[in-house]
Amino acid sequence: MNKLRFVMMWCLMLGILVSCGDKDDDASPATTELDYFPTTKGSTWNYGGTNPYSLTATGNTKVIEGKTYSEFETKQGSETRKSYLLKEKGVYTGVGMDPTIGNIALTFLKEETPEGKPWYQTNVMNGIDTKMTFTIIAKNMTKTVEGKTYKEVIHVQTKTSITFMEMEIDSGIEMNYFWAKGVGLIMTDAGQYANIPLMTYSIK
Repeated sequence: MNKLRFVMMWCLMLGILVSCGDKDDDASPATTELDYFPTTKGSTWNYGGTNPYSLTATGNTKVIEGKTYSEFETKQGSETRKSYLLKEKGVYTGVGMDPTIGNIALTFLKEETPEGKPWYQTNVMNGIDTKMTFTIIAKNMTKTVEGKTYKEVIHVQTKTSITFMEMEIDSGIEMNYFWAKGVGLIMTDAGQYANIPLMTYSIK
């Protein structure tokens, strides 16, 4: 079903806001910005797996609805696009993650939210009523990705449903995102649909 395919692709594109770069074997970054999504100019991330891409923090900013967002540049194959991130007291909101959904602001991480307590976001995307449920599954994890061990990891699970003919339909896809403090997104795991690990990174 085209609507379900859209939802699946949109979910997978969430992992494209964050990426990797070059980094020493030590997975503990030398950075003063110890949050879950560094924005320092020149920081880079490179991802592999089923949907390889790279991300760079440009150091530029953009005011969106009165708030100042940090700019990122994503490269995937021959395509380059911009996305934007707002950080407010442990709440992370992105804009422009996927050009097919326009400039919808998506709050994808609330680091102070207790484990197991969900937050929700509803939007109309391409004419489809879409609901996303975000839940922190675990905090302060240790997780190894591509041979590197990361500490202070937050595991966020996202489920998506659409409303069609007044019925809420679950996409059946669970997206699992792993965020490491001081590094950013280290893994996007959608089971059989996608597995996108952080390969290398450089935090400035």
